[in-house]
Amino acid sequence: MFTGTVRRLFWVSMGATAGVLVFRKVTATAKELTPAGIADRAAVSGGGLLDSVKEFFEDVRERAHDREEELNVALGIDVPPTTDRDPKGDGFSKKARAI
Repeated sequence: MFTGTVRRLFWVSMGATAGVLVFRKVTATAKELTPAGIADRAAVSGGGLLDSVKEFFEDVRERAHDREEELNVALGIDVPPTTDRDPKGDGFSKKARAI
């Protein structure tokens, strides 16, 4: 008789635990499907994508500059590439400002 009670108590506790876990999962999924949850998820994934693209273009610029230096050395050009950028560093060259 005592073993039957323990067995029932075990299965009731297992059912309660499963119910709580399912409820928490459903609540979390429902929260993700709200407009605020979708916006948060898009912001996180979009920010990561933007950072990846920025890093990619920084790497490309760095490799292009290195390759340009290699070509200058191979061709015997002693003058390193110069930049016509404005000292302000705003990305506009002096020639572009003159136009």
